[in-house]
Order: sequence, then C-alpha cells, then structure tokens
Amino acid sequence: MTDTTRPWVRMMIALFLTLPLAPVSAEAQQPARPPSVIIYHRIEGRIQQRNRTVDNIQVRLVKMPEMQPIADTFTRQDGQFVFQRVPTGDYSVETSETEKFEATQTNVSVYPRDLLEPRPTSATVFVELPLKAAPASVGPGELMADVDLDVPKKALKHYNAGMKKLGKGDSAQGIAELRTAVELYPAYYAARLELGRELRLQKRFQEALEVIQPLIQIASRRAEPHVEHGIILLALERREESIKELTTALQLRESDWAAHLYLGWALLEREGLKAETHFQRALELDELKAARAHLALARLAEAKGERLLALDHLDAYLSLAPQAHDAEATRKLAARLRSPD
Repeated sequence: MTDTTRPWVRMMIALFLTLPLAPVSAEAQQPARPPSVIIYHRIEGRIQQRNRTVDNIQVRLVKMPEMQPIADTFTRQDGQFVFQRVPTGDYSVETSETEKFEATQTNVSVYPRDLLEPRPTSATVFVELPLKAAPASVGPGELMADVDLDVPKKALKHYNAGMKKLGKGDSAQGIAELRTAVELYPAYYAARLELGRELRLQKRFQEALEVIQPLIQIASRRAEPHVEHGIILLALERREESIKELTTALQLRESDWAAHLYLGWALLEREGLKAETHFQRALELDELKAARAHLALARLAEAKGERLLALDHLDAYLSLAPQAHDAEATRKLAARLRSPD
C-alpha cells in the first residue's frame, strides 16, 4: 500500500473508533378533538442501543388509554420497524424485557393535520434500549465467574450503578461509578473492561490504556482484554504493539469479529492481502457490527483497479449503515467510481 492511503486509513480508523448515540424522541401531533371518520396512519421507528445489535427485537403497538394491543412486529437488522394502517388515536410503542435489555414504553399519537380534510399522516419514534444491569441479588464473582471471585459488595454496587448509567446513555456518571468500583477493587475484571471500553469510545485513549493494561495480567487467557488493548494501541498509533495484541486475541478466540476487523486496519498499510483476509473474516462473523470492513475492502479493490468490486462493497456498507456519519461521504465516493471520467 502506498503512502497516499495513509490519510484515508487514519480517517477511517477515527470514524469507527467511536459511535455516537442518537437522541430518543417521538413525533406526535394531537388536535383538540378526533376526526369523525376513520383515517389510517403509519408509525415507523428505530430501536438503538450503544453499538449493540438490535435486530429481531419484538415491538408492540398498544392503544391508549385502553391498553389494548393492536399489532406486533420485529425490528429489522438495522433496528427499524413499521406499523401500517394505524387508526387515528393515542398509542404506546413497547418493547419487552429481554436477557440484555430493560423494557421500554414510548408514547406516540397519530391524528390528521386538518380536521376538515382528514388525511393519513405518519409519526416517527426513536427508542434507546436501556442495557440491563446485573441484578442486585447477584453475588460477587457471578459476573465473571473465573476471574471476579472476591469482589466486595460495595464495589459490585458501584459496578451495577455504572452499567445502569451507561445503559441510559449517561457516559460521565457511568465512568465515575465504574472508576469507583475499580478503586475499591483494583482486580475487578468486569469493571475494568467496561470502564476501559467506555473511555475508548469517548476517545480518552491514554486513560483507557491505563485501565485496560492490568487486565492482561488479571486475565491473560481471555481474549477481550487483548482486543481492547489492541484497539487502544492502534488509536495511539502504536501499530506494532497493536498487531501483537490483536493476534494474541485471535489465538485465544479466532471467532472474535472485532479482533479480525481491527487487525485488518492495523495491517492495511503494509500487508494489504493479509488485511483483506481479516476484513473478510470479520464480515463472515458479524457483517452488521463489522460493516466498516466493507469500506476498507472497497479501498483495497479500488487500489487494484477492481472498480465494480469496490462499488459492491460501498453499496453493501450503505445498505447496512444508511444513516452512519460517513454515509454521505461514502455515497459521493460511490458516485465518483460510477463516473470515473
């Protein structure tokens, strides 16, 4: 790979090291009185949760105030859902409690804009799924049974509080609670891992490094610390060390999509063919989470003069992440490749 790729590579790495949270909102209009005829509307929405997969989440539409279930659906791979032919009125969009997430309830109303000439309308709902914290009844050591064996109850309490804050999108308070848990019990594997990951997502890479490094000794046979360590080292441009850590992670667990993805980025500038293999493997393991591997593969294909293959990868990325922050730049790149002259 030539030097001309370096700015592009650094730009791509910066784009996927952090992912922002979208705000929770609901669009609704409610006139003083309902229309005299039945008008059917459309309610669409999107379920989202801090970089986690939210496909196949059950969503229920409930008529209010009767609390009568109207329809059920499941989210698509991108978290989107739609309810068609919804009669005028007030509703609640609900998701049930799962193993990972708390239940949610979001109110939404659909009414014609003009009562004299009632016509169908649509409403959009965004739902942020709260991540379920470990229950208070869980005893020390049950979070990470083979490493967190002697966690003091006070440290566990702060860990649970921190995870609850992160699940609600409160990064600052989540970091503070997790840091307290680590201070109370420095060998706390679960707390260090989550704290380091959150600091990394906030681009506080040096702090994240200091939190994650002890995990290599605390749990040397677990892949997760090596993955996080490798990602942080890559962000700090310590490429050789990053490659070593991510390679170790794959030796411990070959099926880790993140290790393949970031190792691909670490190798991209000097070993394109090897990087390509890791990008492909990341997509095989979890195409949605590793979607940005398509961008790297598009760049590699373009460098080899394989314009159509590059376009295929760009289109694949846009289909997986149509609202991503770099989606517009990707569309422009695809348009340029379609019209090379």
